[in-house]
Amino acid sequence: MSETHPTTAFDPALWAEAVAWQQECGVFDLLAEAPVDAFAARAAVQAAPETTQPPAIRAENQPKAPAVASPTTAPPKSPARPAVNQHARRGLEAVADIAEAEKRAAACSTVDELKAAVNAFDGCLLRETASHTVFGDGPVPSDIMIIGEAPGGDEDRQGRPFVGRSGQMLDHMLSYIGLAREQDFRITNIVFWRPPGNRKPNAGEVALCWPFTKRHIELVKPRVILAVGGLAAQTLIDPNLRITRERGKWRSLDVGGSAVPVLPTLHPAYLLRQPVNKREAWTDLLLLQQFLNDPESTKA
Repeated sequence: MSETHPTTAFDPALWAEAVAWQQECGVFDLLAEAPVDAFAARAAVQAAPETTQPPAIRAENQPKAPAVASPTTAPPKSPARPAVNQHARRGLEAVADIAEAEKRAAACSTVDELKAAVNAFDGCLLRETASHTVFGDGPVPSDIMIIGEAPGGDEDRQGRPFVGRSGQMLDHMLSYIGLAREQDFRITNIVFWRPPGNRKPNAGEVALCWPFTKRHIELVKPRVILAVGGLAAQTLIDPNLRITRERGKWRSLDVGGSAVPVLPTLHPAYLLRQPVNKREAWTDLLLLQQFLNDPESTKA
């Protein structure tokens, strides 16, 4: 009995969605000029340790002639992979880059100057794999500043923060308390470049971007900060903060000698995965609305 396989008609929208999904996972080279034999490449990598022994050891175990194998028969050398936590391995070089970031940030007197300084800063290795620098969006100055974690795929392609599904959801939620991005709040991220594969930024990457983020806050002069997501709350408030436990609890951040109230809340990307927690996020936004109407409410 012959087996039949169902066929699916070509749907351009479906294929585009599949490609976008692979890009979100960090797959960028979808086509190549020649096919790749993955089995041969794996065998070459497994055989590589035997061909990379020190010359003195190899000479003891092999006859004098022929001295070395033919270059055409040697397995291809596997490309070196970048370290996952690259900044953690850079040591003093990363420390120097952080000092340079602090120097450049302090020299900026306007948000436009700060944006130019971030665009010109090459100390963070994330920019080498990102398509765009994602700096910020919204009016300056602003009473409200919203700070997220790091750009995603849509943000990286457009060069603007919170423009993907989670950003659209955040804008929609904020609209219910009367806030619009174009006129009511400034929005940015702790890190300005998308980490490969949408992984979480490591401590070194956060440290390199923090001088610019801190100066960004000082120049915007917000009355209140909404910290969106665990990484944002940990950077602004406490490295040991647990966002699921501490969300909705007012904290403060020292900005230029003044204490600015900070309200940690759940990231909309988390809410897309766990819709049951939208109730908690909505409660946080009501607290923000209450503060805007009565700043003394944070002391209650």
